[in-house]
Amino acid sequence: MKMLIGVKTVTVALAVLVIAGCAAVAGTAGIADSSRTGEIYDVRFQERMSPVNLRVRVGDEVRWINQRSTPVRIEFLEGALADVVCQSGFSSLLRRQQETATIRPNESASLCFGTPGEIRYNARMDSPVAGGQTIESGTVRVSR
Repeated sequence: MKMLIGVKTVTVALAVLVIAGCAAVAGTAGIADSSRTGEIYDVRFQERMSPVNLRVRVGDEVRWINQRSTPVRIEFLEGALADVVCQSGFSSLLRRQQETATIRPNESASLCFGTPGEIRYNARMDSPVAGGQTIESGTVRVSR
């Protein structure tokens, strides 16, 4: 009897995990993982971030590329990414969109914006020197 209860518990737990996983994937099904229209604009992290201010059109892809030897963390204000139409690197393990992304050396993350507006963000760049960090602010202006 004890073995039967354990099997039922495991079966129910697995079913709950499968349903939760499907719901998480379905929740982001409308956000593409790559650009579908428009141009691709790169923001590169070397010693500094360049460019700091960027002008794009609705549907263009903005790609942040880390060419440093240390990670870079991109942080948007809460709600700033409400109208994202594609993304790469800005989702969690369960594919939920996040307002932050940590970009490891020689990697990138990108977003496509669906409505005009001004999006502000901070880039936290770790220093090879212990405890050092540079924070730069950036702006993406999206027009039609």
